[in-house]
Amino acid sequence: MRTLAWHETLELHEIVATTTYYLYKLKTNIKNITDSGLKELYKTSITLFENNLRDLLKFMSNITIGERDAASDKLASEMSAEDLLSATKVLTKMYAHALTETATPDLSNLFIKQLVSVNNLHVQIFSYLSKQGQYSVFNINKLIENDAKKAMDVLKMPY
Repeated sequence: MRTLAWHETLELHEIVATTTYYLYKLKTNIKNITDSGLKELYKTSITLFENNLRDLLKFMSNITIGERDAASDKLASEMSAEDLLSATKVLTKMYAHALTETATPDLSNLFIKQLVSVNNLHVQIFSYLSKQGQYSVFNINKLIENDAKKAMDVLKMPY
């Protein structure tokens, strides 16, 4: 397999990290679903996300992946921190989009204020993850290795 271009590697990182996060959420929440139709949608989603991750991980084949305990508190803590990071990313995009659709100055100013505050929170969460060694953005190999480890841990999780 050819080496990925830098921009491809970054897109791969974002998709693997996001898919891993949502797969983790699905697997941890399915036990709380009582509606049979919704439970089937969860199972279908889990299968799809697992297959997608397996396919994506093939592009990370040159990364050495160590073993970790899939049920560890460390994984739960990492996914919780990524939950916060993901929320700030989604909200940042929503505020930025809303600004382009807003004609009312007071609402626009409020969106700007809240966008800045959400972005500041994002910086705090990112800094925390970076200090913990969970988000190594300046070392692409480490970033992809962490993505692959978490994805494999979540793939092993029962549900």
